Amino acid sequence: MELGVDLLRMAAVHTPTPLGSAMGLIAAILIGDIAVKSGLFVNEVVLYMAVASIGMFATPSYELGLANRIVRLVLLLAVAAFQVPGFMIGTTVLTIFLTTHRSYNSSYMWPFIPFNAKAMSEILVRKPVLSSKTRPSFNKTRDNTRVPPTQKND
Repeated sequence: MELGVDLLRMAAVHTPTPLGSAMGLIAAILIGDIAVKSGLFVNEVVLYMAVASIGMFATPSYELGLANRIVRLVLLLAVAAFQVPGFMIGTTVLTIFLTTHRSYNSSYMWPFIPFNAKAMSEILVRKPVLSSKTRPSFNKTRDNTRVPPTQKND
């Protein structure tokens, strides 16, 4: 199913007109319906792939989309090999990997792990970056105030 979604996405990309995208969408619906009626897939698999495809198209960063696809494929292989225990083990390994990984000398899951309520609220309710008067707390700077942007005189 993953291969089929990739083929449909490639066909939509290489068809330059808006009609090509509409035709790709109709083709996806028809192929999904035929796959379910022929017994190749069950409804849940088609629904899962539809949600995963929407998430893939809604991801703003191409690199993040590729990372999400790799994680999804690894979890699919774990589930195919070991069913529910494979999903549980794969999810646990992924969570442990993300919590132990560090980027720029801070936890990759910051502010969730270690939990920082103030920083979490600032991430959930975003202010414009230029209106912020302080730096993020994970920087651990001596002076956490930001330098105001300089005005150019033309």
